[in-house]
Amino acid sequence: MEQKARIREIKLNIESEFVLNLVTYLIQEESYIFVGNENEIWLENLAHPKVQLLYINAKQKMTAVHANYIMHKIDIISKQIKRKFLMRKVQGLILNTCDIDPAVESNINHHCFIVNVYNAQEAHRNEVLVSLFPAISNFNLNVNMNDLALELKVQTKKRATTEVRNAQIRMARFKIMPVVTYSYVALLVVFFAYLWFRQRDLPSAFVAIHYGSTYNPLIAAGEYWRLLASSFMHLDLMHLLFNATFIFRFGAMIENIFGKWRMLVIIFISAIMSGLFGFALSTNFSLGASGVAYGFIGASIFLGFELRKTFMPLLKQVIIPMLIISTVFSMFIPNIDHFGHLGGFVGGFLAAAIVSIPGVKPFILRVVVTLTTLIVLISGLWINGVRLTENHDFDGLNRALIFQYLELGNMDRADRLIEVFFGEME
Repeated sequence: MEQKARIREIKLNIESEFVLNLVTYLIQEESYIFVGNENEIWLENLAHPKVQLLYINAKQKMTAVHANYIMHKIDIISKQIKRKFLMRKVQGLILNTCDIDPAVESNINHHCFIVNVYNAQEAHRNEVLVSLFPAISNFNLNVNMNDLALELKVQTKKRATTEVRNAQIRMARFKIMPVVTYSYVALLVVFFAYLWFRQRDLPSAFVAIHYGSTYNPLIAAGEYWRLLASSFMHLDLMHLLFNATFIFRFGAMIENIFGKWRMLVIIFISAIMSGLFGFALSTNFSLGASGVAYGFIGASIFLGFELRKTFMPLLKQVIIPMLIISTVFSMFIPNIDHFGHLGGFVGGFLAAAIVSIPGVKPFILRVVVTLTTLIVLISGLWINGVRLTENHDFDGLNRALIFQYLELGNMDRADRLIEVFFGEME
């Protein structure tokens, strides 16, 4: 039976025009949701970077008894949220708009504090409030009560309708073929078939390096395309089946949530970071889509923290146990590129944080910090990879590659490698 979504009407018993303006700003601009009742104004946004739980005192003088009561309530709710949604810290804020007893301390404890504001002018000038919510300084907090009540009702209904529609769209997406995921899996199968045919007459190591696996001397010499190409290659059937099956099933879910172009970004960055981690921290050549698979896990970790109420149960019950089991299991399998797995995981998480989720307003500062982190990380990995390559002896494998090209009659490639590896023609 098809379930119809219901939009619950929220009743706010707010007599202060200024408080109603504050609530409108927090809901409309800061993406808070109302979780209180007619008599208590509680707002929540678990994704907010500074304040996740907010109480507005709009009806009575703030006494020490009242402050302790609210503090105790915030403490209880914070513990529940942290336990349920795996949050390290929940910051509470008591926004007081009434008179306050001088005995009440502004900093109640490390996870809850009070900010006193009594009108729009003070809200615009309050340094603490502006540091928490920078956009408030440009928001009109003097809108007429009647116009504001109607606007708030319209905005609340619009937001609820949008959330229902987005949920329906996400559900509908599961009925649509995830083109990017299936195309990637198809390419993995096609490339495997071609490489399997080629390695019947040639050494596997030569086939891997020739067609695009990571190999430090060649990457350092300018063949950067290997950082991406290696994530499309498999030489072993079981390796392909494991990665392709995981990507086919799990990647479809990721694409249904993020959409096509974001999925392309996640795959691209996961693949590049997987190759870079291997280049920077290992001297072995590697190949396979495991880095992209771990990138999907990294993206799902981001989902769990970005949409805690929706995805945290999946994260706790499925993703984290699966990550632990796969990591432990891979420890007992030889020739596994653990650094590539780590790089894919980091890349997937950072990529998801940069592109964000459709329909969810991203925090610009977080995007900038994440993008900066990615750039700094790429630079550091590259520098370390070049240093590692210069300090390691690849002479034996380098000569074997040149000899193999000479045997195949590929003189141009052999000459190119002689120039790259030894600096001059021999």
